[in-house]
Amino acid sequence: MLRLIIQIFLVGLVVFTGYKNRYRLLNVALSNGILRRFLVTKSLNMPMFRDKMMQSMFSQTK
Repeated sequence: MLRLIIQIFLVGLVVFTGYKNRYRLLNVALSNGILRRFLVTKSLNMPMFRDKMMQSMFSQTK
C-alpha cells in the first residue's frame, strides 16, 4: 500500500515538473533535428492539428 502511494506521488511530481517546464522541454526537443522531424511528422498526422495549421497558413488576408 505504501509503495502504491509513493508511485502515485512520484508520477504526480513528474507530471507537475514536466508541466512547469513544458516550454523548456519543447525547446530541447525541437533543437534536435531528428526529433524535430519526428514530432512535426506525427503532429501533422493528427487531423485537428493539421487542419488548424493549414487554415492559419493559407488563410486569405483582407
